[in-house]
Amino acid sequence: MPDSTQHDGNRFRQEEIDGDPPVRSLTFDASEETYVAEFDGGDVSPSVTVILVVAKITGQSATDLRPLHHVVDPDALDRIVRHRPSGPSRNERLVEFTYQGLTIQLSSGGVIEVGLPRAGNTE
Repeated sequence: MPDSTQHDGNRFRQEEIDGDPPVRSLTFDASEETYVAEFDGGDVSPSVTVILVVAKITGQSATDLRPLHHVVDPDALDRIVRHRPSGPSRNERLVEFTYQGLTIQLSSGGVIEVGLPRAGNTE
């Protein structure tokens, strides 16, 4: 990853992500080494949100990232994450995968968590 992945808890402020409609917030939790963002799957698909958030975190252009379909089926990801069960169970759905060396977790509740590679991780 480029040097832009130096992680400063103050690096992302709300004004820096305005204009990225699917992402309402992007914060860095230094203790967990994880970025957390909220998104609205109704505005832009969850799969596109993954690409936009990873591009922002790594400082790369979205077009320079590895195609997401090499890692996960974007259509299936969108169906799973967008599906909000009704009825008494209303279980939240969570999908986790590795993309660009980062651990990605998407929930049907509209949260994406991006974990940084841990020391010793050879991915």
